[in-house]
Amino acid sequence: MATQAKSANGNRKVTRELATFAAGLRYRDLPSEVVEHAKTAVLNILAATLGGAQLRIGRTHLALARELGGGLRESTLLGDGGRVSRAAAAYANGSLAFALDYEDVCNGVIHAGPVIVPAALAVAESLHASGRAFLTGMTAGYESGTRIGLSMQPSPERGARVWGQQYTPFGACAAAGNLLGLDAVAMDAAFGIAGTYAPVPSAYKYFGIVAQTRPMREAKLGWGWMAMAGTMGAISAKAGLRGGHGMLDGDEGFWIMSGSDRVDQSQVVRGLGKEWLLLGTRFKLHPSIAWNHPSHVALNQLIAKHGFSAGDVAKVRVHNVGATRIADHRPAGAVDAQFSLPYTVATTLLREPLTPRLYDERKIGSARLRALMAKVECLPDAKMEFDWFDTGQMRTRVEVLLKNGQRLERAICFPEDRPPYGKTDVIAKLHAMSDGLLSDSRLAQIIETVGKLDRLDDVAKLAQLLVPKRKAR
Repeated sequence: MATQAKSANGNRKVTRELATFAAGLRYRDLPSEVVEHAKTAVLNILAATLGGAQLRIGRTHLALARELGGGLRESTLLGDGGRVSRAAAAYANGSLAFALDYEDVCNGVIHAGPVIVPAALAVAESLHASGRAFLTGMTAGYESGTRIGLSMQPSPERGARVWGQQYTPFGACAAAGNLLGLDAVAMDAAFGIAGTYAPVPSAYKYFGIVAQTRPMREAKLGWGWMAMAGTMGAISAKAGLRGGHGMLDGDEGFWIMSGSDRVDQSQVVRGLGKEWLLLGTRFKLHPSIAWNHPSHVALNQLIAKHGFSAGDVAKVRVHNVGATRIADHRPAGAVDAQFSLPYTVATTLLREPLTPRLYDERKIGSARLRALMAKVECLPDAKMEFDWFDTGQMRTRVEVLLKNGQRLERAICFPEDRPPYGKTDVIAKLHAMSDGLLSDSRLAQIIETVGKLDRLDDVAKLAQLLVPKRKAR
């Protein structure tokens, strides 16, 4: 694969081309539909962050950020109100944004929002930058990180063994670097630093075979660390660290460092400034790994059509992508439950509301839920696995056997059967994730402020709206 990549890509210096775009992007370059979709993406991440701030895991990340903060009071810890260095704020807020697995996915290859939005917001707040500058930096991040991710996706065979989103820090770096005013040469150097700080592709030691990886690591794939790594790459280049150009280029570029077996480096720069990949951002329907979402939707559709309840169910069989990695029938905590298909099935059958309380430790261990999870059989399907790696399709087939002998079935495929989920849904998510942390009037202010980001003189005003009158629970 590496030989093919070399012959296809030659010696093109795509890192400098991308750095030039990321450094030079300005608000006037952004189409109106990009601006509006970016605003919804911001709301979505703020919602996820407020929810994450209410978990034990979230509170731990906030404490760690204070330890990292170095005594600086540059940027706000969202949902908390503490102030730390902008790098530490990127770490904490990125971690909070992914604590409930309720973030976004851009073009099927990158969870852009929980890394890029916290980095951009932390740097923008420290600079008292305008909303337009914030949106521009954020867009530079989405466009850069997504293109890098698309360029280096492994083959299905390789992806089944080595996988992660270790390229995500580049998105945070582009966002922060744009806000800091880096030129193309400095942005190239910043990319080199961000790539050096990137984590290894350890996804399968995170949500691998259930018997080998539970309880799961609560740091997940280090999303907050990726936000900080990208932010520090940009800050370091701004401080004068030089060299390390061409991180994405050639046969020894970042793609092979991070374990991929193929690359199309031309995809890093394809359509820059003309094709806006941020518009391919989709917001999660459920606070869990995306592999669970088709089953959640299929079950809801079966319940709506046939009107059965959890007490009517004798057994549920789910043929699903990634089944062996999410067939956890005894989740030990919130992260395990977010990656447990039986838990998602059981809580969907019980019509549990999608709030931070979905992952209350007492709920996870309740006898009622455990009994219902025991009725869920997760069945792997080799074709579903291949389709996910090869084309990005997520497929499921759910069979519900009722106690009266009736058998119900629903098969769906994402993205074709994915229900629409737009701004109205994101606003509902914001209210649900706040779960009393912020008042309805404060949430209304947040929605209004995000809606007029292109007219906001200082992004610090938005950050302050995310501070509760009381501490997070």
